[in-house]
Amino acid sequence: MSKAQTSSLENKIMLSRLLTRSGDQAWDFALPMTLLTVLPHNVGLISFVYLLSKLGTFVLAPWLSGFIDTWPRMKTVLFGTVFQVISVLCVSLGVALLVTHSESSAFIPLLFVITLGSVSANLGAGLMDIAVGNDWIPSSLPPDRLGHMNGRLKQLDLFTEVVTPVIVGLMLAIKSPAFPLLGFILVAVWNFISFIPELFLLRSVFQNSPLLQKTMLIVPNDSKQNFLKKLLKGWESFRCQPAALAMIAFAFLWLSALSPHGILLTSFLKTGWKMSEFELGIFRGLGALFGLLATLLFPWLRSKFGLVTSTKLFIVFQAGVLLLSLPTFFFKMYSGWAFLGLILLSRIGLYGFGLGETEIRQRSIPEGVRGRVNGVASALTSLATLILFALGTAFSEPSIFYIMVLTSVISVTVGAILFQRLASKSEI
Repeated sequence: MSKAQTSSLENKIMLSRLLTRSGDQAWDFALPMTLLTVLPHNVGLISFVYLLSKLGTFVLAPWLSGFIDTWPRMKTVLFGTVFQVISVLCVSLGVALLVTHSESSAFIPLLFVITLGSVSANLGAGLMDIAVGNDWIPSSLPPDRLGHMNGRLKQLDLFTEVVTPVIVGLMLAIKSPAFPLLGFILVAVWNFISFIPELFLLRSVFQNSPLLQKTMLIVPNDSKQNFLKKLLKGWESFRCQPAALAMIAFAFLWLSALSPHGILLTSFLKTGWKMSEFELGIFRGLGALFGLLATLLFPWLRSKFGLVTSTKLFIVFQAGVLLLSLPTFFFKMYSGWAFLGLILLSRIGLYGFGLGETEIRQRSIPEGVRGRVNGVASALTSLATLILFALGTAFSEPSIFYIMVLTSVISVTVGAILFQRLASKSEI
């Protein structure tokens, strides 16, 4: 493949990523904010909804992702898109009805519908991320382009994280007596429309990539195995991977509530520290800007210290900064702004480690098991988030949010220790 063809494929993948990430970021910010508005005194219940959605993802993701290794590549993308479309429709309908039934017994079934929609969104987005990020990209691009492509995609993700929350914050402020959720409806339409050009772009990538068309997937002889056996086989494939420890360390980073775009920290800042939607949008955008620094630092550190060592430096940095944030939270130094500033600084470590961990996966996981192995890795992050939301449900009051802070710092520190063990070995 010529350089021009490679560049064309990269640009199409990036444009499809821009469309889907802008819609995803808008949805991820608008949904919890809308639920908090409709059910202002039920933070624990909202956390429970997210807990159930992560439980469904944890159970189903390894099984569903295993089909990436056996299905035609375009079929996988189509199914991922359909899952997300179903999610938008279910959640939009559930939230719209919740406005008029929040005080009646019907609001519990409506929350169940929203939960099912959230599970569908997680499964669809996960299927797309694994298929494109961990199969299409390493299969269609030269190995020396992986780091460059990962960095560009991360920069694109961060751009949407900076811009989208601010736009959505302003959209959610649009109110009408006749349509109280007008802003949320506009976000839903935005998200829905983004799926259409994304699908056409990925279809073009597939049709113009000889490597994607010619590479034959290793089809496991397990088509007649039941759900449980396929699930266990996925975990066994994961355990045998040299990069397993890196993926486990990454999962520990998800057991942290200290994220500018996380529902738990957002709820605490909104209900406990009384921050406005616009301030929360700015905070979330700043988190992405700090993460952008990681995409600039990572290639430089990688060239000097290598892939594994540079990846280790980032996760150690994240753990160290969060340890420093503990006294600023408990003593509320500078009215809490020091705590928030250190959280923003920790994003450099998180995003830098994410870049390294992604390339480690792409380089070390062989074709034929990419779907099931990355599906298990996705399930581990869902399990971490599941535990996080379980804690968030139990400790939802702002007065005891310090438990979530301590849990977050400990989990990131454990992740850094685990990756240190990997860095000391020569398996990767």
